[in-house]
Amino acid sequence: METALIRSSSMAEQTRPGRTEKGDGKAQRRYWEVDHFFWCPIISMCLNVAEQRRIVNRLRLFPKNMSAFEIHETLVANSDNENPLSQKIDSVLKARFKKEREAFFHLEEDEFIRNWKVKLQAGKMEGMLWIAATRPDLSPMAKNAIFGDIHMQMHLNVSRNAKMRGQIAREQNKNQVLCRRLRVTSRATKHVKKENERLREELDGLRRSYDSLDKEKKKRDLELSQLQGSSVLGSLRKENLQSKYELRKLCEEMKSYQDRLKMLQNKNDKLFSQLQSQRKINGRLKEETERIITEISSLNHCDKTYPSFDLCQRRILIVGGMTRIESAYRQLIEKNGGVFEYHDGRTKGGIKELKSRVRRADVVFCPVNINSHNACSAVKKLGKKYGKPIHMLAGSGLNAISQALLEYEEGVKAPQKAGSRGSTESFPAERKRVLCGGWHAFKMGGSK
Repeated sequence: METALIRSSSMAEQTRPGRTEKGDGKAQRRYWEVDHFFWCPIISMCLNVAEQRRIVNRLRLFPKNMSAFEIHETLVANSDNENPLSQKIDSVLKARFKKEREAFFHLEEDEFIRNWKVKLQAGKMEGMLWIAATRPDLSPMAKNAIFGDIHMQMHLNVSRNAKMRGQIAREQNKNQVLCRRLRVTSRATKHVKKENERLREELDGLRRSYDSLDKEKKKRDLELSQLQGSSVLGSLRKENLQSKYELRKLCEEMKSYQDRLKMLQNKNDKLFSQLQSQRKINGRLKEETERIITEISSLNHCDKTYPSFDLCQRRILIVGGMTRIESAYRQLIEKNGGVFEYHDGRTKGGIKELKSRVRRADVVFCPVNINSHNACSAVKKLGKKYGKPIHMLAGSGLNAISQALLEYEEGVKAPQKAGSRGSTESFPAERKRVLCGGWHAFKMGGSK
């Protein structure tokens, strides 16, 4: 389509209005007077991107952050008339290709085309393109041939650029690999240099030490040679013999001490074995004692003056406490009419089991002295969530659990006793009351 436009424009020999420069018999066209199909090639080939941006920015008529394509489009769009942009392009190219004008502007058309082909093959056709566009005497066929060469050259440049970009990408990858190797090598070189410096310093230190020792050796040799010629040497030999005798004696004593130490170690091993046996016996005795205490605590000795205690099949959950007396907890609750549930307070595997037990319990007792912080916190949150009464206990013994159960039962029965004075009179306030089956019996005021 562009070729057709070139031919129609050239065949019609449309002359663009405007000023021209006259000289040597024919006038050179100004930039805004050249045929429109030369605008894009002139802008692209005769001005690089930086020069195009500089021309646009100097006029301060357009935004500074335009892309390269927007700048190119702006320059081409302002090429059809005389304006500050077209004037600036004309002045820059006219000054740049002054030598080409002198050499090729006045050539005959055939000679000009031959020179154009030479420059095209050499890849230096920018000046010839400017001269061809501004010559008014070239035939439409010549202009068409020049534009065709430029058009195909641009296609070739696109293909070459694509290949070049691929080659550049491959070279960049190779360069990155080499850079990484270079960095590794540089680090290794620095390490080797530091090691060499350290070894050099160490060698210098050894040399200084050697010089110092050599001087000391010479000094001792001189003193020895002086002693050999005097009576002091004999005295030193006697002292040496005496020292050897004392050394042998000390060695014998040390051997005796070693034998004694070995004997004491054997004795200590026997004592340690006996201690281990005694610890096992003590452990068994402790377990037996706890069993007896548990059995005693489970006995139901109710005071005749205090009514029997009944939990009315309420589900009692104990979280934490002493796991070894879980059976005692169970007997204490079940003997008094409750349903016992227990959780040891360990929450490393999650609180799913604890959550289900709190949810179905009527009341929860949580000793804090033998328990985990996470279990205590979880019990408080779950009790609040499901509306369950929570009792945080300072102790975990049977007495503490008994007292807590008594207080809970009194709290449950309090509404029922609020209207009955006879019940409060039957049990004076000064009496110390304990759950039936607990550790202590209470005393009545004035009883023996």
